[in-house]
Amino acid sequence: MAQVIMIASGKGGTGKSTIATFMAAELSLRGHKTFLTELDMGLRSIDIISGISENAVYDIGDVLSGECSWEKAVVVSPYTKNLHIMPAPGKKNGVEFENLKKLVDEIYGEYEYIIIDTAAGLGDAFNAALAVSAMAIIVCTADAVSVRDARIVSDEIFYNNVRDIRLIINKFDKNTFKHSGFTDGDQIIDACCTQLLGVIPYDVNIQVAAMDGKPLTTDSLSKKIFSAICDRLQGRHTQMIVR
Repeated sequence: MAQVIMIASGKGGTGKSTIATFMAAELSLRGHKTFLTELDMGLRSIDIISGISENAVYDIGDVLSGECSWEKAVVVSPYTKNLHIMPAPGKKNGVEFENLKKLVDEIYGEYEYIIIDTAAGLGDAFNAALAVSAMAIIVCTADAVSVRDARIVSDEIFYNNVRDIRLIINKFDKNTFKHSGFTDGDQIIDACCTQLLGVIPYDVNIQVAAMDGKPLTTDSLSKKIFSAICDRLQGRHTQMIVR
């Protein structure tokens, strides 16, 4: 049976989709059959980040509308056979979010992890993901606006009875953090009222890998951080890496 995880953020630009993709890749490289999809209709990105844009014929919009089966819309990652990807459609309108539960029910027994990259903020995509998820990971950056919006999202998730809520602080930079208004990371954790899963530094290598649609290099710091994040996700006690 699958663990269904939604990846959310209060505002756009936090790197949510990149994190969702690299987390899914890390889990799949560990031998876990993983399904990755996104609900940011009209603004899709995981097809490029995961390197399957040239092979994606159908999308989750086609599946939710009943135009094709989920098997047809899935694209296998070129880097690991355990990662199956279903991108969002290029158009925004006409997506039947109410059918997301039916899709999750159909694939629930096929995968160990189902990762849903929802749209930033609140709305239909967020609510659809929330209705089927057992865990939520909120992505924010270390600035007052992003943290405030992350708390709004955290509260909304909690009030809808999802209690397993984790936080990833992304694009962390010690130099800019001095101007964030926070004295330390604990203030951000307390403000978001969530359990910290990881801190990902600002790293040009992540940007390059996402733009190229390729995995992180095995010897990179960011790869080690994603590995540690997945360790904690799987219940292992792993030291937090903050650079």
